Amino acid sequence: MSSAMIEDAVAQAFRSLGHEGALLTVGNETKFNTMTIGWGALGFIWGRNTVTVLVRPTRYTHEFIEKFPSFTVSFYRSEHHKALSILGSRSGRDTDKVALAGLTPAFIDSVVTFREAYLTVVAKKLCRMQLQPGDFIDPTIDGGFYPKKDYHTIYQAEVMKIIAQV
Repeated sequence: MSSAMIEDAVAQAFRSLGHEGALLTVGNETKFNTMTIGWGALGFIWGRNTVTVLVRPTRYTHEFIEKFPSFTVSFYRSEHHKALSILGSRSGRDTDKVALAGLTPAFIDSVVTFREAYLTVVAKKLCRMQLQPGDFIDPTIDGGFYPKKDYHTIYQAEVMKIIAQV
């Protein structure tokens, strides 16, 4: 697959993020956690290709993303949407939700993705920002998305590698 085709595949995957979901996975071969995400962005910041993900501090994955320097964002075809639903509705604290979802872990440069992904973005954290109530210029965002006041931590990361499976 050519570089331009991979870039197009990544852009298309991120455009469909809010509709199809993806997995954010953090950890290593010994211990990792994954969660379904519906928000994120791809961009160019600080002279680097970047990916942005948001994780609420109440999520188990937050413990992992705080600890590990890298993570993956992986995308799946429609036949895996049930698996993404399971991974988004169960906690890895007390359930082997990966086994329950039927996905197969795969390890790339000491980070985790899954064999079933058609596209995986490997990223290295650059910056973290904790949202606060006063950060919102548009008050409907705070009221509409944070009724429990469980504000996301935003992670900006450099895209280190893109793996596309056909």
